[in-house]
Parts: sequence; structure tokens; C-alpha cells
Amino acid sequence: MLPTKKRPDAVDAWVALAAARHGSAVIFTSDPDDLLAYLAVLRPPDVHVVAV
Repeated sequence: MLPTKKRPDAVDAWVALAAARHGSAVIFTSDPDDLLAYLAVLRPPDVHVVAV
């Protein structure tokens, strides 16, 4: 579930999905909580999020 402070974002969802499908991905983002929420649902084994 996405954090209550933010509405669903198509770009964040697409980035999370692309990373999950690609595998062995690292996502650099200024909004890690939203990406982590999408990834929690997708549960890819090897995608990492780095806050910048």
C-alpha cells in the first residue's frame, strides 16, 4: 500500500515495474518511500532503492 501522504503515481509505478522485470536493478530516487511501496507489492528479489 502506498503511503497515505501521496497519491498513486504512474511514473513511480512504471519505474518499479521496469526494475522488477529487468532484475538486478538499482533505482536512485529522491522519493524512496513511494518506490519501496510499489516494490513491496511486486516483491522482486534483486531490486535496490538508493535515496539521493
